[in-house]
Amino acid sequence: MGIRLTASGGWAGLTGAEDRALPIVDSQPAYPTLSSGAPLNVSTAEELLRVSDAWACVRVLADSISTLPLHVYRRTAEQGRQPAGENSRAVQLLQRPSPGSTGVDLVSQIVVWLAVAGEAFIAKWRQDREIVQLGLLPPNSVQVEMRGRRVVYLLDTLKGRTEHGPDDILHVKGMSLDGLRGLSPIAHFRTALGLSSSLQQSAKVYTEEGSKPTGVLTVEGGAKGQEALNRIQETWQNRHGGVANMHKVAVVSGDIKFTPVGFSADDSQFLQQRELSAREVARCFRVPAWVIDAPTGDSLTYANVAEQNRALATHSLRPWATRIERAISNDADLCPGGTYVQFDFDGLLRAASEQRAQQYTAALNPQTGWMQRAEVRELEDLPSETEPPTSSSTESTPQEADVA
Repeated sequence: MGIRLTASGGWAGLTGAEDRALPIVDSQPAYPTLSSGAPLNVSTAEELLRVSDAWACVRVLADSISTLPLHVYRRTAEQGRQPAGENSRAVQLLQRPSPGSTGVDLVSQIVVWLAVAGEAFIAKWRQDREIVQLGLLPPNSVQVEMRGRRVVYLLDTLKGRTEHGPDDILHVKGMSLDGLRGLSPIAHFRTALGLSSSLQQSAKVYTEEGSKPTGVLTVEGGAKGQEALNRIQETWQNRHGGVANMHKVAVVSGDIKFTPVGFSADDSQFLQQRELSAREVARCFRVPAWVIDAPTGDSLTYANVAEQNRALATHSLRPWATRIERAISNDADLCPGGTYVQFDFDGLLRAASEQRAQQYTAALNPQTGWMQRAEVRELEDLPSETEPPTSSSTESTPQEADVA
């Protein structure tokens, strides 16, 4: 059975037969080219992710949001809302968007592209007019145009440029100037990212090539002649160059004099530049510096760590999560009627056990409470009270009873 075209053109025009692989774009290699060091000029997504500070920021956002439960609800007139059933197409697609992929993978890829490119394009693969797969498209392979009141997506593939509409591509945008394309951090933070990359490369070169002994032993009237100097230089490099030979004491023949080598002001300034650059990159990605282990100068205690986690969820994670929620919920193919999706932040923002106990006590108050015991047990991931207890967890064996 072949894949049919949608009203605005579909993936069938690229295949002609049933093939569930997404169309191959011509601007994204199958595997990114790896490099031995960080690039000095950050201009692509691969180069950006080779900068350690940027990688840490993107990973924090992607890992944190992708691990949040993404629920599908249906609005009802009687109960306000109720969870969508397992037969809901949105539930099925978000749980298994494509073969070999999970909902965590899909959300993680969306967040990565949002953080790196400022936007994400989700391809909707159809069979018999029904969506059977979801997959991400590289933003640099998609052009967006507004024609009248219709948004058109131009996709560059190995078979040429194809035209698609919202029926085929779901566009999730970050901060935008024109409402059509998200603003790319690579283009707008190139100076800060390039500085971080340059410092990272400088540290690599210094470690590999630098010769930094703890002290130097010299002689008066040492070796003379070019050949002797070359021999000393080669011996010095072999014995004291690189990571394995750092902090060794240098020895030179002749009347010996020891000169200690201390930590220079340039070294101190370099470390300060690295710390400042890490905080600058974290600020570009709207991630607290402490999340990527960048020094902030603040002393962390149990109380303010909890508040910082709440600030991370409020200012760093929720804005991206809300954009993803709205984009998927507004798509009539994925969420028809009163269906919508919502991330669950309760687990991330869960208070300590003592605070939760106090909240539940107030919530279960017969006069002023607003919850039932079953709802509390569900929030705490406990079995229902109607379920029979298991012998391993609640029933004591005769030997245990005798011991008790």
